[in-house]
Amino acid sequence: MKWFALLLVVLSAFAIVNGVKTAAYAQDHANLVSEVQSLKLDRDKLNSDWTQLLLEQKTLVNDHAIEKAIADGLNLHMPLAKQVVYLD
Repeated sequence: MKWFALLLVVLSAFAIVNGVKTAAYAQDHANLVSEVQSLKLDRDKLNSDWTQLLLEQKTLVNDHAIEKAIADGLNLHMPLAKQVVYLD
């Protein structure tokens, strides 16, 4: 009978330890899921910023190319003050 009581105590202790470990693992899992969601939001924000920067860069490159084509190919320039005629 004594060995049965000892076995019951040992098995109960294992069950309690496993319960505590399970609760700790569940908490760790919840923390990791929260961190992953936060990192995904950061990733999405960075992707949005990157896309915006690429669009701005393309706009700047196009403006520069247009200005260069005007200056080189079309031989356009800013008129001097005495060349400007104002109409009423």
